[in-house]
Amino acid sequence: MNRKRLIFNAVLVLGIVVLAILLWQFRTPAPTPPETVSAIDPDALTHVEVHLPDAVVELDRANPDADWRLQEPISAPADTAPLQALLALAEATPSQRYERGAIDDGTTGLDDPALVVRFNGQAPILVGNAGPAPTSRYVATPHALLLVKAERLARLPATWRNWVSPTLIADDADLTQLTLPRLTLARSETGGWQVEPKSADRGADYAQATIDAWRHSRALSLEPVDASRARIARVTLRYADERIRRLDVIEREPELILRDDDRGIDYHFAPHLAAPLLDMQHPDTLGAGRARSLQPSAIPLTPSGDTTNTAPAAD
Repeated sequence: MNRKRLIFNAVLVLGIVVLAILLWQFRTPAPTPPETVSAIDPDALTHVEVHLPDAVVELDRANPDADWRLQEPISAPADTAPLQALLALAEATPSQRYERGAIDDGTTGLDDPALVVRFNGQAPILVGNAGPAPTSRYVATPHALLLVKAERLARLPATWRNWVSPTLIADDADLTQLTLPRLTLARSETGGWQVEPKSADRGADYAQATIDAWRHSRALSLEPVDASRARIARVTLRYADERIRRLDVIEREPELILRDDDRGIDYHFAPHLAAPLLDMQHPDTLGAGRARSLQPSAIPLTPSGDTTNTAPAAD
């Protein structure tokens, strides 16, 4: 091999090496998954702690398919709406990321955050003022200042009571007996509902409509208990695990109010729900207008006394 060919081959090899180095240096980096507010996988979230002006709310679920429950300040089923807003915050991708302290606290509002959240007991996440972009908020993690789109955070309840489910019976609750002011519905072995006294029985449709109303009606608001008001009747719910829950009927008009002393909550309902919840009302009338739904029931509402059962209160 002559000298010129050797030189050519050496230059060629050197050129290939140089080209390879340049390609490596200027290569397009492999895409990385976007960072989210919380590094915890949404399915792995089982505990949320929320610091509110009046209390610290702690919520748990046994697994990703289980319902969320309040553990503090009381034990009760949780409302899903505010929880979904927090879970959306955990998996939100920031539109901007800054060093902590890059923007003054007066602008971010993080010196006195509107909300403090902890997911699975990890370091707190602070939610501050609205950001420059529509529906954005300043959010601080231990390592960064973020700008996050979080429209639903503005509607989070500020009091712990409004983190409690506004429904009266949890979806998974195994109700076996419902004692209303003038009648009792007891679940039979076949799954239907028997009515006592027999004179109050208007048929299976009426009984099922009453149970459905208790399962699906939602309170307009949850307020602190007003202990100064006397009850006009009592409702008792019994479950398969022997738990008992008692609710006092405080008012039927101009709104229906049910008091739960154990939870410290008054449930306020629209007045047209008084008949579906407290009387035997046929399902065909449940969608009727206000005037019709407030017609007096054939079974009048009268006060009832305390029961002597001392089993623990139910959810």
